[in-house]
Amino acid sequence: MSTALAAHTLLAVAALLALGFHRNRALQLLLLLLLAALALADGRPRLVEAALRFIPLLLVACALLPEPRLLSRRHLALLLAIGVLGGIAWAGPAHVHRGLADAAAWLVFDLPAPRGASLLAGLAAGLCLLRWTFTGRPMEFGLVAVLALGAAAFGFGGSAAGDIAFAAAAGTAILSVLYASYRMAFIDPLSGLPNRRALDETLGRLSGGFALAMVDVDHFKQFNDTYGHDAGDLVLRAVGRALRRHGGGRAHRYGGEEFCLVFEGGRVKQAAAACEAAREAVQALRIAVPAPSPKRGKISAIKRPEVEVSVTISIGLATRGEGRRGTSEVLKAADQALYRAKGKGRNRVVEA
Repeated sequence: MSTALAAHTLLAVAALLALGFHRNRALQLLLLLLLAALALADGRPRLVEAALRFIPLLLVACALLPEPRLLSRRHLALLLAIGVLGGIAWAGPAHVHRGLADAAAWLVFDLPAPRGASLLAGLAAGLCLLRWTFTGRPMEFGLVAVLALGAAAFGFGGSAAGDIAFAAAAGTAILSVLYASYRMAFIDPLSGLPNRRALDETLGRLSGGFALAMVDVDHFKQFNDTYGHDAGDLVLRAVGRALRRHGGGRAHRYGGEEFCLVFEGGRVKQAAAACEAAREAVQALRIAVPAPSPKRGKISAIKRPEVEVSVTISIGLATRGEGRRGTSEVLKAADQALYRAKGKGRNRVVEA
């Protein structure tokens, strides 16, 4: 298989994967890169010029605009623009093609076509990087790498090095789509911890000695009623970080204000001490949150000052042993121990 055919195949696979996982911006960008790779491989001057002058402008537009729905006017507009520009490049009047190419060249300061295309693809990568700094979405960061490799491919033109760069862009896109979809399925977006689905997968693989700890933020409903749900989210993030650093086991977001710690192997013997360390770490936290609004139920137009708050957690710990062999039995015992911790005044660790 030639490098060109390999690049085209990988770009097509990446585009289909983006379509299947509803990554619509990635789908747009990959389709454009595929068209560019096909045109450069074809070698006809008009198609090569279209690939280097027209497609990079569309890349910038796709990177700049918000991610569209699959069935939307923006997707239709993109397909229409591709159809019109492709028709002009393929069989349009020569003077129309020349005029559009000259206009596109003027936008990149009349740089040679490969350099101008690289500049625009780099600009598109910069726009995705800027969006990633604000959103933190892994897919946007992946698109930065995809477009950077696309910029390199444009610079190499229709050479074998360009095909390798296109193939690398496609491979990066495939990994980015898979990783972003994995995070969506198994990572809680608020705390950054593995979610309930990931916990279920972990519990299904446990064998031998293990211990489970159920963790609950004390009086969390009252906290939300006083400070608001945005402040509650800040608290859950802080507690999640503390459990990850000090919990000793693998921390998961169980749901609501509850977390779960999983201890395996040699960590089982230190589970009680680790839970106590996590409880102390959370108790020591000072979390900056917006002060309560003076008008309950209304959002003040003026930014509220911040206040520092502290929270505590209650933990129920259970270890696999006689009478509780399965994960469901151990988890139930940990949950019962958690309720006993609450009944004894909260802010404590109780072992089953």
